[in-house]
Amino acid sequence: MALIDQNPRLNYGRLIRSIQPTSGELKSAISNVGSTKKRLEKSFNLKKFQRIGSHARSSAINSFSDLDFLAVLARNEAKWGGSVVKSDTVIKKISHDLNSRFTTTTVRKDMQAVVVQFGGGQKSMDVVPGFFHEIKNKRPVYLIPDGYGGWMETSPEAHNTFINKENIRSGEKLKKVGQLIRYWKYSRTNSIPINSFYIDLLLADSGICIGAKSYPMIMYEFFKLMYDRECRGLRDPVGIAGVVYAVKTKPQISTLVAHVENSLDHAIKAVNAEHNKKFKEANRQWNIVFNHNFL
Repeated sequence: MALIDQNPRLNYGRLIRSIQPTSGELKSAISNVGSTKKRLEKSFNLKKFQRIGSHARSSAINSFSDLDFLAVLARNEAKWGGSVVKSDTVIKKISHDLNSRFTTTTVRKDMQAVVVQFGGGQKSMDVVPGFFHEIKNKRPVYLIPDGYGGWMETSPEAHNTFINKENIRSGEKLKKVGQLIRYWKYSRTNSIPINSFYIDLLLADSGICIGAKSYPMIMYEFFKLMYDRECRGLRDPVGIAGVVYAVKTKPQISTLVAHVENSLDHAIKAVNAEHNKKFKEANRQWNIVFNHNFL
């Protein structure tokens, strides 16, 4: 389905072009991938070092989206005395090892990953440890940290295939909308708490990007969908990851809900203004949605 013409009197076209990742900003970060992989291969039985996350799904935005990698380890790296250890133990082990290798680099433990913050304004790299679990629907399934010490199932290949298929059905709009929502997320001093994987999966599962719709209309429908769902978790439509939550912690729910309600209110006003050909007012309302960062 061809993308319908966007209203040239609204700023969405310029905004989408401005948030695309550039090869220049990624070049320095990618140069560090090799040294990180080499260190992990030396210290662990590393089976695969696979790019995942927003960049792998083509929904990353410049300046904000970090590089995410899945470090697939041999199962014995997550065992002690014949039993699988807590995921926190594996994260700490990798964090300690990379700290000893990159002595001038900030390495810290996150809920589900080891975050490697290279200097010089380069992008962060999130290293998510995992190990092979099984083959499901002809796709490999891995166990990765669930953020609470346990392990959860995931399959980047299966999820990327599902999202890519829905993106094609949407006329290539889905991933652009995912970028817009990420820009909305980061257009505050304190970014809005919302899981990037949740964004892409919800867009793909809901079908709101399909049809002859403009970006403003889809953004309105996204906020309306989130409002109606009360930002609840989404049962994985691929049938692998269980429930995918919008946020990491319960206290973040109220913050996300408040931002969604406020953005929905202004999105309604913006869509109505555009319908009445009041394009200056529509742009003003979208500018409020994006915290005065709507180009």
